[in-house]
Amino acid sequence: MKGRAIAFASLVLAAAGVQAQQPPAVPNFTGFWELRFDSKSVPVPTLTREAAASSTEIRRHDANAIRWCHMVGLPAIMDNWGPIDIVQNRAEVAIITDLIPSVARHIYFNQPHPDMNIFDPTPNGHSIGRWEGDTLVVDTIGFSDRGIISIPGGGRRTPKSHLTERFRLLQGGNRLSVVSTWEDATTFGKPHTYEFIYVRAPKGTELREAYCPTDDEERAKFLLAPWHR
Repeated sequence: MKGRAIAFASLVLAAAGVQAQQPPAVPNFTGFWELRFDSKSVPVPTLTREAAASSTEIRRHDANAIRWCHMVGLPAIMDNWGPIDIVQNRAEVAIITDLIPSVARHIYFNQPHPDMNIFDPTPNGHSIGRWEGDTLVVDTIGFSDRGIISIPGGGRRTPKSHLTERFRLLQGGNRLSVVSTWEDATTFGKPHTYEFIYVRAPKGTELREAYCPTDDEERAKFLLAPWHR
């Protein structure tokens, strides 16, 4: 009996040790989220002289990107007035919007960035995530110069841009804070940081189908009107 008791105690201690080694549960951001008009905290960035002088060029670039239905990219897909759909599993977080044209944004876990010498840059860049407690820290590089390049507050996204985001649930999971920091010596005199707070959308929320007609002449005239230049 004594031997059995010792063996049982050993099993209990071993199980406790395995339990203690298991990583803590991480938050799950899955669901539809809405960014409302009063949910942004965006300060004015410190721009380089060249970046400050290029504001008209940025507006013209973005108007043409919208007119010709180029892939939207970051940060515009996170600045959507419609809902965003977040799906999370052990391998990645995917973010989908109804902006057209756009593709799902993928944030990969447990892998490094690819070799940027052979990576084909995209408007979304390449994102990898890691957990710091209950905060998802996302690192994104590998941007192209296509799509909507303007950054909230001012400045532009360039192939040299580096974006760090911190995703965190608030108010019992009913709010999602995303703090973004852009670093780019060609654009910012110092890192530019701002926060968006998303509200969990009500049940029944869906993404709307959208259509981007490049042959709509009236739409083209509106987007490329002189007041955009």
